[in-house]
Amino acid sequence: METFVPNKLQPLTTPPPTGKKKIDMFVLLGILCAVALGGVVWLVITRIAPSEFLSPISQELGGKKNQEQKVANPITGELVSPFEAESWIKLRPLGVMVNNHIDARPQSGLIYADIVYEIVAEGGITRYLPFFLSKTPEKIGPVRSTREYYLVLVKELGDAMLMHIGWSPQALEAIETWPVRSLGRGGATFWRDTSRDVAIEHTAYVNGVELRAKGEELGWQGSREFDSWKFKDDPAKYVNEPTATNISVDFWYKGDYSSGWTYSPETNSYLRTLGFDENDKPIPHIDNETKEQISVKNVIVQFAVETGINGDEKNRLSYDLVGSGSGLVFLDGKVIKVTWSKEGRDARTKFYDFNGNEVEFNRGKFWVAIVPDRNVDLVVYN
Repeated sequence: METFVPNKLQPLTTPPPTGKKKIDMFVLLGILCAVALGGVVWLVITRIAPSEFLSPISQELGGKKNQEQKVANPITGELVSPFEAESWIKLRPLGVMVNNHIDARPQSGLIYADIVYEIVAEGGITRYLPFFLSKTPEKIGPVRSTREYYLVLVKELGDAMLMHIGWSPQALEAIETWPVRSLGRGGATFWRDTSRDVAIEHTAYVNGVELRAKGEELGWQGSREFDSWKFKDDPAKYVNEPTATNISVDFWYKGDYSSGWTYSPETNSYLRTLGFDENDKPIPHIDNETKEQISVKNVIVQFAVETGINGDEKNRLSYDLVGSGSGLVFLDGKVIKVTWSKEGRDARTKFYDFNGNEVEFNRGKFWVAIVPDRNVDLVVYN
């Protein structure tokens, strides 16, 4: 009897199967098919841009690769695909001074702004400074003049361009010496909408697309990086903060320029109101073109020192926006008491909780109300 030896080839004692040639033919056909299929796959891969190709691994890992491919809006933190970001990623923010007089309402274009700053211009009447990046509307206004403290905000957002009609003496000096990319001084045009029966200073409008073209003509194309705020992806991060679903901001006094916000849990956003009707009810702040109510994901109240400018014949104001102070941040139906800090004119204003941690905002639009620090008690919420 022969003993079996492991790993030793045993002689083939049975004849080979009669179908060997057929088997070899099937094997050959299988190899040819595999090669052809591989060629097709290679061709498809090379035809697809790397940002569009989704590997099974990235899907199994919860789309991590897809998340890495997203582009963040530097103002809102919103994540979009490289394709969606192509329309704005190489642009600098565009600011426009927008009128908030009663006769200027409802305004056009504010609903498209990534961030809006609201500050008193004179006599308790606020004025808006919206910045546009992700969307640039073709009708913005009514447009008014600028002040020096608005220009401090322009400088911190990537040396943005600014459209305005008119300026204070202090603003003119800043535009020429800092300098500021002033479309108003650079020859940008506007038109008058006289369909309302209002004074002429409430009738000037601009086309944002044309403003960008003018900026390019002036050599201001391209963007400049600036510090982005931090953004959270944990919806429960501030769940233990006090609840605040109704906000009222009176800059100088309650009335036509009172700013209000109502939290909507369905959309996790804040719906804006402006002034009051004859029944003392807040009036929804509506965009004139879309007829939709303005809403944002984050509301910031920043308290700053307000002073009158000595010797100014029109009693113009000044706000100290470089330095530090206190404030409030509203998001997720909550309120966070904060401090703010701005190290220099071109630096970004940062907001910190009372533990010294930089606030992490919701990804989305912002509204910043800059209120005199003597009027902290005129900001009410519940």
